[in-house]
Amino acid sequence: MRWSAPPEVVTTKDLAYLKDSLSWELLAMKKCHHFAQECSDPQLRQALEEACRMHQRHYEMLLAHLRTDRPTSPAPGQPV
Repeated sequence: MRWSAPPEVVTTKDLAYLKDSLSWELLAMKKCHHFAQECSDPQLRQALEEACRMHQRHYEMLLAHLRTDRPTSPAPGQPV
């Protein structure tokens, strides 16, 4: 499923998903950067650097969604 805009209300569960996604993007970015530095093949190094930049863009997009002034609500079943 793909949305054109983030939801108006971000639940606690949504925040947990965003936090996990940020962690995965950061880890992927670090791994691509690390292996690009160790790579001697210029084409492979360039591909890894491009992958690193892609993960950085994804990370920044997720952060931008968190920086907006959007109300949050607790997940169903959680105390307010």
